[in-house]
Amino acid sequence: MGSASISGPAPPSPATWLLVFAGPALRSSLLGGLLVAEAAIGEELGLSSIGLSILFECVVFGNLLAVIILPSLISGWGIRTSSLLTIFLTLAYLAAGVVFASWLPPGLPTTVVMYASAAVLGFLVAVPSPITQTLLNDATPADSHARRSLQSAWSAGLPVGFVVASLIGGILLQYLDWWSALLVPLLFAILCALSLLDRRVFACEVQSRPDPAPPFSEIAVVVLALVVFEIWTAWGSLRSWFDIEVVVAFVATIAATAFAVKRLRSADMPIISVEPYAVTGFAAAAVLLFLYQIPTTAEYEVLLLTELDKVSSEMIGNRTAIGNVGQVVGTALAAGLMYRRLYGLALAAGFGLTIVALGSYVAYPWLYGDGYIIATRTIAGFGSGLITPVLFVLALFRMPVPLQLAAGTWLVLATIGGTEIGLNVFDFVMEVADHVSGSNLTGYLTVECTQLAFGVGTAALAALLVLRRKLDIRTAAVAAAPPQGRD
Repeated sequence: MGSASISGPAPPSPATWLLVFAGPALRSSLLGGLLVAEAAIGEELGLSSIGLSILFECVVFGNLLAVIILPSLISGWGIRTSSLLTIFLTLAYLAAGVVFASWLPPGLPTTVVMYASAAVLGFLVAVPSPITQTLLNDATPADSHARRSLQSAWSAGLPVGFVVASLIGGILLQYLDWWSALLVPLLFAILCALSLLDRRVFACEVQSRPDPAPPFSEIAVVVLALVVFEIWTAWGSLRSWFDIEVVVAFVATIAATAFAVKRLRSADMPIISVEPYAVTGFAAAAVLLFLYQIPTTAEYEVLLLTELDKVSSEMIGNRTAIGNVGQVVGTALAAGLMYRRLYGLALAAGFGLTIVALGSYVAYPWLYGDGYIIATRTIAGFGSGLITPVLFVLALFRMPVPLQLAAGTWLVLATIGGTEIGLNVFDFVMEVADHVSGSNLTGYLTVECTQLAFGVGTAALAALLVLRRKLDIRTAAVAAAPPQGRD
């Protein structure tokens, strides 16, 4: 006779799936929508290119600030209250932007309002990303297959949000004003809000609630370091990295960051717990995730194509959108490979495709056909789609429940911070190369070659970490093996 069936853990609810996808999509859709509407915003509100750059820096500042202080918010309010409050504030802010944006006249007061609103929106839309990392782990305490699938859905949300906002926002701009760029983020915020109304999403909130909130002084130290960092990056990108004020800001950034790290390591109640780094495999995966963002910022090859003036702006936009679709496909393939426990193959293929794509950008001055530039960007997106969910799973599969929020926060911070630092590092490389050669084209090619070298170095580091078992793909594969049936 057959043995009695034993019911396993309840599968994640549909609301959990929707939230895990729509949460990160919300953050990327805001950036995608604003990038599409950049020219229209500048024209309607009288913002120069420098003013637009500051606007986007405000969004990034809000993103980073949210990720850094989120654990403290959740310590006081809990995951459910924090999630509901931020999502409904996001809805209110986006709806107000859609309704009142067309009434804003050009001028300094409007510019100040735009900068403040961009920072607040950047803060609000970034909150769901680390929260959903915690929720997807809480929803699958004993189901590694469902956890990997949810992680793939989370990773797919990032490119999908950007693609949908770019495509639909571009279409809406032909018929409406610049505020139409906020409609797609508003849609994702509505999806998040509907998901949060299902109480099953928060079934494990009590288990995953972290320690009491740290004192204000601990929060202030880290926020100060972030503010100094943003001042340095904004000055450097808008002026020259060699201006005395920028150099002083750089020194201040190093000092403030070093002091903040020291406080994080020594504080009894740090703003973000550093305990996840003591869990086997987390530090290696987090470092690789951070380093991978630096050469794959997808910014300078666009500037190179623009400098060549041989490809239409429409085709450059199509190239970006199709490349993001490639990232979605890569994420889906990563889910399949992880289901088969082929973590090593996913990482090797992802890094290999990334290196091929970065190398192909160097040939843009000679190979700039539509098919070639689309294929290269798609390959890059495919590689990123393979790598990102695998690194998240490898970082978190051993993580104890009380540390999952802090761990997810560090990983999201690595993705945002790596991109931001990558943009500034290669802007510095561009300025140096341009000054030495006197040619913008040579400067862009130098950046592309440096990105390629950085990508190769990151892949080599990944291989070394795997060989030395610092990134243990074999143990992860065994832990993810499906349970065997009994006769």
